[in-house]
Amino acid sequence: MKPKEPTSSIEFEYIDTAAQLDRLTDEMQSVDEVALDTEADSFHHYRPVICLIQLSFNGHNYIVDPLADMDMSRFLDVLSNTKLIIHDAGYDLRLLYQDFQFKPNQPVYDTMLAATLAGLKSVSLSAMLSMLFDKDVAKHNQRADWSKRPLQAKLLHYAVEDTAFLMPIKQHLQQLLEQMDRTDWHTEACEWAVRAAFVDKEPTDPDRQWRIKGSGQLGAREMAFVQAIWHWRQGIAERTNLALFMICPGADIIRLAEWAAKRKKPIENSTKLPIPCKRNRNSLMETLQATQQLSPQEWPEKIKSDRSKRLSDATRKVIDELKTECEKVANELDLPVQLLASRSALTRIVLGNTTTAEEIRQKEILMNWQIDLLLNAIQKVLV
Repeated sequence: MKPKEPTSSIEFEYIDTAAQLDRLTDEMQSVDEVALDTEADSFHHYRPVICLIQLSFNGHNYIVDPLADMDMSRFLDVLSNTKLIIHDAGYDLRLLYQDFQFKPNQPVYDTMLAATLAGLKSVSLSAMLSMLFDKDVAKHNQRADWSKRPLQAKLLHYAVEDTAFLMPIKQHLQQLLEQMDRTDWHTEACEWAVRAAFVDKEPTDPDRQWRIKGSGQLGAREMAFVQAIWHWRQGIAERTNLALFMICPGADIIRLAEWAAKRKKPIENSTKLPIPCKRNRNSLMETLQATQQLSPQEWPEKIKSDRSKRLSDATRKVIDELKTECEKVANELDLPVQLLASRSALTRIVLGNTTTAEEIRQKEILMNWQIDLLLNAIQKVLV
């Protein structure tokens, strides 16, 4: 049975003054659970910031404007001590931590994880809204520039839908998971997802970060241009806060590098480029001219793979055998094997010959429910 839909015309309060935020914060102090979502300007800017925070609780909807001149500290403190319902929690939590050092102190219910564990094939929020409420979401609004003020009314209505329906979606998914006896799976998966949101990523290798998609088959001279153009684009993005694709898409970097590497004549300011470039043309021309003067000794070298990290054929065979056994378990549950154990997790298990539940748990390779499901398969292959 489909959950009850909120009123067709979703009402909300737009919070952009300190007095409004104080009143909202006071109301939240007596609330047990809040549906939460954010909108950021990541599509348009190099350094994304949260531009809206949407909240729904007790049948009311709110849109908080963090770009307004308001002290957000008390609001965020109360929010951190409230149970949260979020669809794809990791993304929003990473943004909230990046901008406000926000961390939840209460459980987070991730509806996307719930839908995945319930075996649903489409788990996006738009898929949930379509399946449960026959609502079509205008996906192009995801690419709106949420940093602009004032925001159009249609964008605000689009934003508030992201939380207005999360309570009934959660209730529906809770029932499914209870019927399937997978509630504990979801609770643990949410705890892992929250922890993962605050794990620092390993620093990017500076000799790899500029090697963009499509450049792997290029020669050394072409790669010299790719490297130079990438750093030129990076400098502009850091200075202007424009999204990288707005300066020069990756495909244009490849096209330009191939053109420049083949060119016999000197690149001059009047030279016609094979890509459109009106803004920042002068600095791009300087970059191309300087790169054209490099000697072969100054071109970047091809990265050689570390042979010590290569898996032997025998090891890969064991990993494949383990994956096959895990797929049998996943098929019985009508779940993708990736949900039970990623390829990297299986690789860690094989390389470490990790065959007991305690070892797997100590190394934090799998969650408890995954261990329970897969331990027999692991021991069948490795013991």
